[in-house]
Formats: sequence, C-alpha cells, structure tokens
Amino acid sequence: MKPELKKYLETVVNALRDKNPREILSYAIFNELEEVEYYRKLAERARRESIRVLFIQMADESVEHYETLMSLFRKLYPGEEPVKVEAPPVEVAPFYPEFETVDDYLAALEYCMESELFAKETYEILAQKALNEDSRALFAQLALMEEGHYQRLKKAYELLAGFTSRNQVPEDLRPGGYLFSDEVKARYVFLDLLSKGKRAMVISREHPEKLKEWFKSGDMDIIWLSSAPVKNALTPNTFVSSKPALYEVLQEGNVLMLVEDCEYIALHVGFTELMKTLSTLRDVAMTAGSYLLIQANPDAFERKEWALLTSELMEVS
Repeated sequence: MKPELKKYLETVVNALRDKNPREILSYAIFNELEEVEYYRKLAERARRESIRVLFIQMADESVEHYETLMSLFRKLYPGEEPVKVEAPPVEVAPFYPEFETVDDYLAALEYCMESELFAKETYEILAQKALNEDSRALFAQLALMEEGHYQRLKKAYELLAGFTSRNQVPEDLRPGGYLFSDEVKARYVFLDLLSKGKRAMVISREHPEKLKEWFKSGDMDIIWLSSAPVKNALTPNTFVSSKPALYEVLQEGNVLMLVEDCEYIALHVGFTELMKTLSTLRDVAMTAGSYLLIQANPDAFERKEWALLTSELMEVS
C-alpha cells in the first residue's frame, strides 16, 4: 500500500476507535452505498466492454454487501436506522477518467485496486474491534470479499497492461486460436472481442444462468459442459463427436467461441482426442475469420501436453 494510503488508513482507524458497534456498522453500510454509486458511474462512462462489465459486477456485489450489512443491523438494532458517522470514507473516493485512452483505463483500475485493498485492510481492523461475534464474522467476510474485488481488478489491469506493452489492445487480435490459463482473463478478452463477432458462443462447466449473470448479457449462445443427462448440456464425449457442428458455427465467419475448462474434457476423453478437436477448430477459425478462445488449467496437464497446446494456440495469459 502506498504511504499516503497507509496514513489515510490510520486516520480512518483513529476516527472509528471510539465509536460504538452501532456506529461502526452504520459507517460500513453508508460506505457500501457510496461504492455502489461510484462503480455504477464508472460503468456508465467505460466504453471498453470488459471494464464496463467488471464495474457493473463490482456495483452489484456492493449492493449485496450493503444488504448483508443491513440485515445484520436490523438483527442487532431492531426498529432503528443506520446513523451517519463523522469519519473519512473507507471505500473509493470519486475519480472519473474520460476513458478515451488505454492509459485512462489502467489509471482507473489502479485507483480502484488501491481502494479495494484499503477497504480490505480497514474491514480487517473493524473485525478486530467488533464487540460481538456476528459483527466480527461479517467484517472478516467483507474483508475477504474486498480481496476478491482487488484480485479481479488486478487481473483486468494485468491483462490490459500486457497488451499495452506489445502496443496492442485485445481487439487487435487476429482470427485464430488463443489459449488462456486464467478463466477471468479469457472472459475479459471475449467481452472486448464481442464487437468483432456477429455470433458469440460459450461452452463451459459453469451453469448457463450463472454465466449470463457474470457476462451481464444473454446475447450469446451458452452451452453447459456436463456429464449429467440434462437438457441442452454437452457431454465431453459429445463435444468431441460434435466437431462437424462446431466447425459449421466457426465457418460462418466473425464468430467468437470461448471453450472453458478443457481439463474437464481431457479427463473424460483423453488429451489426444481433445488436442485433435482443438487443433481442427483452430484451423477452421483461422481460415473462416473467426476467433477460438480456449481456457484450461495448466496444472491439470503434463508439461509435454501443455507444450502441445501452446504450439497450436497462441498463449495470451
């Protein structure tokens, strides 16, 4: 944490040191509301789809934090309302870049990362100060949630900074096949490429409803990878045997296809069959002007298997 933020953290802690539990809980409630408003405004300004969706996610999750805090407040202080507390805010302070250049996005992400890290450390201190178990547990939980926010912001920052170091942005990628070890980063690139595709498809182990919520959009085909006999699901074996149908999709041109959790497919059909399928899909995407994004966990593959994947697919992150 930067020295100025450490000093600010001390100011917040000192301001809250003599507050009673009701005031501290009220303080956290109002700060979450301010964070909701801030991230919503950032989302309205951001034109890069991955960052816009990220800020919407942050706002929605801050609403959940607020509702959780309010639930605890009503339990501890029935019939009362949160009170305004004289103390500096723990959550983000307003910073509104124009979002005209990549540097604007990087500056906004860096600022939000610092703020979330600051919020995490403050909630950890509040957990130590809490006088009852419910409050202590909740503040500890909020600290973990803020850490989750920080990590997602960091991934977006690392991804965009990596492209910038190569004088690129994600939408500069040419048609073909790309490999990601990180699921979130694969999804960010997918979102930034949406404007280039006339059709988008996601094949994933995650349930379609959860994916729609994550992407904040239903404007894509989502296929569930599952061995269970459920409607509209694709088993690993069917994924391999359905190659012709997947080829047809990519051959339409300007198609964006994201295949997640490839280690799950390999577990059921073997690496060789998975590799054959992905290689052919890549070739079809490249010749048809489509995009194939592959996400897989490198820890689930042997070194030579991962080397084969990276020889066929351009590793992004």
